[in-house]
Amino acid sequence: MPTYDYCDELKVNLDDDGVLVATMNRPARKNAFNGALRYAIRDMLRDAAADARVRVLVLTGAGGAFCTGADLATDDQRAWPAGPSQPLFAWCLDLLEMPKPTIAAIEGVAAGGGLGMALLCDIRVCADSARLLPIWLKRAIHPDDLVTWTLPRLVGYSRALTWLYLAEDIPLLEAERAGLINKLCPAADVMPTALKLARKLAKAPTMHLALTKQSVLRGLSREPWDVAMIESWGQQKAFASEDFQEGIRAFQQKREPDFTGR
Repeated sequence: MPTYDYCDELKVNLDDDGVLVATMNRPARKNAFNGALRYAIRDMLRDAAADARVRVLVLTGAGGAFCTGADLATDDQRAWPAGPSQPLFAWCLDLLEMPKPTIAAIEGVAAGGGLGMALLCDIRVCADSARLLPIWLKRAIHPDDLVTWTLPRLVGYSRALTWLYLAEDIPLLEAERAGLINKLCPAADVMPTALKLARKLAKAPTMHLALTKQSVLRGLSREPWDVAMIESWGQQKAFASEDFQEGIRAFQQKREPDFTGR
């Protein structure tokens, strides 16, 4: 069973509610990725996906910043760990397809790969003083961390290209209206808001959340008939679960259900 003790660059805490908080911890570098942090994040994502104790994942950064992407000044320039047949950014699928709800709690700057990581999460809670900065093209770097897939699906083709072309701060109110940000609040409220939502989701039927997420993700690139098949498969899995039986009992007994994720 994972202990979630990786390195100083990533602090991880799993509470009794099943909420796993992973804090990128390089505040002097605004939590920019070095090799140690990259390796720890991928290990954490794989462990969290397989650990039945984990019901929700919250990603955040230390020291008033989220993450500024790659640290170009670090001595540890190891790239994201990937197998011989995997693309460089295969780790993005570990986060995008995490079979648990994922929440990005964003204070300060989220730039480049840090912004990309936030967009891979299901939900984003963002400080009204934060900076969302798609900096890639200003440095003549190709956009990465799957942002060319996530951003247009969140905000639309033209708006996504405009923001990527300009490589300037994304206006937060526009980002909220476009659906890029789910909740905009004062910086002091970011983590309390994210944790309140995480604990609410932790009480939900975990397996059914994973099935729903899988259906939505697959449906983004499928025909309606394919989605009907995916939903039918998911419904069969749901009906066979213990949580389905608990949901029926709770309805009949007029009480709140006690879901276990099985």
